[in-house]
Amino acid sequence: MRKTTIVLAVLVAGFAFLTVWTWKKLNFAPVSETTLRLSLDNVVESLDPAKSYSDDSLLVSAQVLEPLYQYHYLKRPYEIQPLVADGLPQILNKGKLVQVKIKKGIFFHPHAAFAKPRELEAKDFVTQFKRMALNELKSPGRGLFVGLIEGFDGYNDLVGGDWQKIETVPLKGIEVKDKHTLIIHLTKSEPNIIYYLALNFLSPVPWELVQHTKNNLDHTLIGTGPYRFKGYNGQYFDLERFRNYREDFYPTSGDRYANVQNLLNSSKEKIPFIDNVKFYITTAENDTWQKFFNHEIDLLTVPKTFIPRLYDANGELNPEIKKNGVELKHFPILANRWLAFNMKDPLVGKNEFLRRAIAYSINYEDYIQVISQNTNLRANSILVPGIAGYLPAKDFRFKHDPALAKEYLKMAGFTEKNMPTIVYSTRGNQGINILEADLIKSQLEKIGLKVEIQVLPFSDFLRKGRAGELMFFTDNWLFDYPDAENILQLLVSTNFPGVNKSAYNNAEIDELYQRLKETMNPDQKDKIVHQMEEIIFQDLPWIPMMYESSFVLQYPEIKNFRKSSIIRNYVKYLKIEK
Repeated sequence: MRKTTIVLAVLVAGFAFLTVWTWKKLNFAPVSETTLRLSLDNVVESLDPAKSYSDDSLLVSAQVLEPLYQYHYLKRPYEIQPLVADGLPQILNKGKLVQVKIKKGIFFHPHAAFAKPRELEAKDFVTQFKRMALNELKSPGRGLFVGLIEGFDGYNDLVGGDWQKIETVPLKGIEVKDKHTLIIHLTKSEPNIIYYLALNFLSPVPWELVQHTKNNLDHTLIGTGPYRFKGYNGQYFDLERFRNYREDFYPTSGDRYANVQNLLNSSKEKIPFIDNVKFYITTAENDTWQKFFNHEIDLLTVPKTFIPRLYDANGELNPEIKKNGVELKHFPILANRWLAFNMKDPLVGKNEFLRRAIAYSINYEDYIQVISQNTNLRANSILVPGIAGYLPAKDFRFKHDPALAKEYLKMAGFTEKNMPTIVYSTRGNQGINILEADLIKSQLEKIGLKVEIQVLPFSDFLRKGRAGELMFFTDNWLFDYPDAENILQLLVSTNFPGVNKSAYNNAEIDELYQRLKETMNPDQKDKIVHQMEEIIFQDLPWIPMMYESSFVLQYPEIKNFRKSSIIRNYVKYLKIEK
């Protein structure tokens, strides 16, 4: 017995020695977990897919939740591809019936609501459609389906606004053909329906989770994605790689940029690569900047107020940045920025000449210089480059003309003795928002207007804006999908209160918007868009200012990064190689 023990001990010791020797001899690197640290600019009020619509909340959610479709990470123009759907949708009955197959063997992250591992089913999408129809959630995506899905408009009344009834009360336009087949009945054809099915709003939500949380998912995030949500500790949102994530792989093709930038080196490799992700909330721009250079954040979208720090007097990359071995990249994004009026406001909304006076008071060149250091382009349209219907040769509708602005003030009924006070509300309380406010104030005061600045945190700006409580403000839009309809919806009367912060109401615009949604012919769509734009420029709820772009600083160990305002589920493609 003793001899056996001795022999075993010798064998174990020998095996251990051999293992260590082999490890060192072959120079195997020790296996260690990787962590990606990112920053958020604003407090996230809700993670509920039916409600979350800020860029920060969508960035966190997109790593956890999975709608039916996504965009190809490495192709421009943007290309839709299946995510949890098993292929592209079948469009039947002249576009009024949409059938989607769902992949089998996809499971939700573990949660107390589930008695056992919970497979994704078609009914989970039905539950989310029903939730979006409820008035109490005030879903920003609800307007996409009003008048489009059979029975959607009246579903809230059908259940009496009671979320507990949605499990048993059917929604006429959404049904389950079988466990993995979803059927959507539309009242009319919708050319952009596949884009809608790629939105965060329509991420699947199991009924068990709704019941467990009493339909309050503001702080609950359970999905089928590559990362599972561990919680928020007061400083950061904590995510970890979902160990039971299905097999998925890095793209094998891409556009010219992807090839030139070596973004295909990870082709065919299993994703995700990174083990942990932490989203830090740093509302102060100085703190964010410092955290990055302290290597507490790995990727930094450069705040606009810090753009001057990127380059020296000769236009070369700042030596302070160079010495840190940091890479600087500049990306175009599908984003527009404009000045907006509340059309229900008795002062600015009811006086077209006052709005025109303001439009001609702005020095657009100074604005772009101050806000973007001339790295952005002045907007000549409501659309942005890269969106069908955009005309690059379109003239700028307004110019800086103080004399003409003063003439419009007179036509508006104002003189030096009775100049009105304009209340300008900021789109956040960061340095760039204050800088922008001061610039707008100085421009308007030069023609005699009085300006009061109301500094608002971004969350208050959204709440007040969607309720129609702002007078005059700057707004911007990151396109959710690459179609003109996506931004024009912000000026449709049925979207107020809501995303139509200007409370704009024009029956002709509403009618043209419906025609745009139903039109399949690209040339006809462009014609409708241009017609709508002319009406909007006449009514002037908005003054287009500039097209936004993005500077990103990243440490060289971060691989595969490509900025996009539409693709938010990009973390699964990133790799850390130190």
